[in-house]
Amino acid sequence: MKEDVRELIHTRKLGVAESDIKAAEDKLGAVFPEQYKELFKLVNNAEIGEWILYPIKDNRNPKKTCDDIVRQNAEVREDYMLEDLIAIGDDGSGDRLCLKVKDGIMGDIIYLWYHEDGELEEYAPDLKEFIISISKEENEDDFEDE
Repeated sequence: MKEDVRELIHTRKLGVAESDIKAAEDKLGAVFPEQYKELFKLVNNAEIGEWILYPIKDNRNPKKTCDDIVRQNAEVREDYMLEDLIAIGDDGSGDRLCLKVKDGIMGDIIYLWYHEDGELEEYAPDLKEFIISISKEENEDDFEDE
């Protein structure tokens, strides 16, 4: 996940340091997938289509990243959300993008957790494919609007 994917993300917020990523992993009790780490080194709090990925607390600017992934999974987490899920973003409707944790490691597969019924659906095989598919949908929508 390098510049080819970065150009598909309109957000221009600076990425975070490896130490900030490690601190979030320690607090969550699980290691992020490599693509996730690479993305967050490039851009924090990315907006991808209607989805906003929760930021990782940035020690350079803690006030702007106070509603971070750790807080989202500790304080704002739905009671009936499965324990093996880490919410990584939402679309403002209550539905969440999640990663599954197994043996302290988050998998690559992006899941969509529906807040209405707690259903879980496989959404994309990994973060890069998620970003590419959302960008394609946006481009198709723009083309249809013309």
